[in-house]
Amino acid sequence: MKRMKKKALRMSNHLLTDFLGDPNLGLFGFATDKYCLLGEGLKHYNEIEDVLGVKVIKTRILGTNLVGIFSAGNSKGVVVPSLAYDYEIENLRKELNVLVLESEYTALGNLILVNDNGCVLSPLLKKHKEELEKFFGVKCRVMKITKLNVVGSAAIANRHGCLVHPNTTDEEGEIIKKILKVKNVDVGTANFGSPFIGAGIIANSKGFLTSYHTTGPEMARIDEVLFK
Repeated sequence: MKRMKKKALRMSNHLLTDFLGDPNLGLFGFATDKYCLLGEGLKHYNEIEDVLGVKVIKTRILGTNLVGIFSAGNSKGVVVPSLAYDYEIENLRKELNVLVLESEYTALGNLILVNDNGCVLSPLLKKHKEELEKFFGVKCRVMKITKLNVVGSAAIANRHGCLVHPNTTDEEGEIIKKILKVKNVDVGTANFGSPFIGAGIIANSKGFLTSYHTTGPEMARIDEVLFK
């Protein structure tokens, strides 16, 4: 018996989908209010553009479609690791401002939480603080979220709010709220209880994408924190 293909489900500013059967959408890309960067060979690009209200730019980084792991960005541009292939960087520069970061760490999407107002930076990238501040055009705060270095996986932000790992403390939440200049910071999960919000969803200030595994209450929390 053939496996039935799931269709993307559009609901107002929200799209239910998955990428290659993987519910962790944030591993494959990220969105800003100017563009959405996604891996090649996925699906539903047109529907994603409609929901997010921005152009989808398709690429590979380090030869993979796991673009959300290896890059991070805001409306000013995208940061990629120095191990990215030359042709990948050249193709990205046709569309975006690109900073090639000379770091021993390649999983930049896991280590950077940024919107158009501010940036939370993993301690693993602290020596790049000034360089990233200049590129993103915002102030960066070096910190962990709930004792985790993977601040980009532990949270997701747009210009309205920031949804964070369930173990985030009130003090951490207030710091994040101040540096990202958002009105809402609250805890949540995705994909039926995963605390790694940034790895689980893709969002900008216009809409968001979740997998079929994300529950109704989880989607309601995402909508409340990021869009109210």
